[in-house]
Amino acid sequence: MPSNRDLRVHFVNVNHGDATILEFPDDGLSPIARFGVIDFGAKKADDRGLIRDYLNALIQVRVDGVQITDYVIEFACCTHPHNDHYGGLKRFMDVFSDRVNTKNRVNAFWDCGFRTNSPEYNQILVDILANQNIRFLRLGSGSEFKFGNVRIAVLAPSVDLRNRFDTYGIGKNDASIVLKVKFGNSFVILTGDAEFASWGKSTEEFPRREEIEFYADALGLAERDETADQLKCDLLKLSHHGSMHGTSLEYLERIKPNRIVITAGSAAWYQARVSNWVGMFPHPLINTTLDVLEQSINTNIDRKITGDVGNIIYKYTGGWTPRSETQFSDRADSPNFQQVLNAEWTNL
Repeated sequence: MPSNRDLRVHFVNVNHGDATILEFPDDGLSPIARFGVIDFGAKKADDRGLIRDYLNALIQVRVDGVQITDYVIEFACCTHPHNDHYGGLKRFMDVFSDRVNTKNRVNAFWDCGFRTNSPEYNQILVDILANQNIRFLRLGSGSEFKFGNVRIAVLAPSVDLRNRFDTYGIGKNDASIVLKVKFGNSFVILTGDAEFASWGKSTEEFPRREEIEFYADALGLAERDETADQLKCDLLKLSHHGSMHGTSLEYLERIKPNRIVITAGSAAWYQARVSNWVGMFPHPLINTTLDVLEQSINTNIDRKITGDVGNIIYKYTGGWTPRSETQFSDRADSPNFQQVLNAEWTNL
């Protein structure tokens, strides 16, 4: 398999739930494929192994034993403790983490810090904390990480909201980790289930809307492209599966996305599996809001729902828009999935 010079963003179809893989560009110094994983849905148990199976297949595609001989998961991030985001986490960690250093593949685990009464999630955290090979981090807005030429800025949760996690008014969705991924002039925002309180704080803490000059610092962060508006991006994973509470026109007008991905099931899936959620994800109000947004920013927004189109891969080469993209309906647990993914990866 040829080396990868691009940032590839994989949205894994798990029906209702989030499961995203960042495939980082190879650093050119070591024969190692590098990944970041954000969320491990899904709502239903039979979909909770799909993120594990997808990454397993992707590793088989990338690690050819010649140009790429190994792999590492730079971080595993659970945006917040709802089971459509952590439901497959234990299955994932059972495969990719290990207390034996030579077998462990996960460098860090990112958590939002919300104290939940879920015994399942708390036990997962206990197991991760017991693994000395994994750095356990609780993120807040303003943090920034660098993986080769890819930088990831944390937009949420704000420190103010984190200080209120134990009090009234802040639910799990507004505790979501929100990430802005930057590769050259490519920008992607991954939102978890952030709702109005979270977006309000993000607009307050990231107010800049004009281009500024960056001066050199110890991390070399001045050597970068940046959006004039700190919240602007090309690709937005719409918050909370496109629910009516996930975002508003005001915030979307700042983000100005050209592409939107909604991580939700198809209408037929909801009818068959969660009938009381029919019509909620995405909500008709969101579709109307996106129609108004298109008029407001004079842009036709490409909208995709994972449950309708399947898995989605975007390939960013450092330009504002992706060089290419693909979508395919094959489930990650199907017998020939590795061959399908290999063909999609190669032809992208």
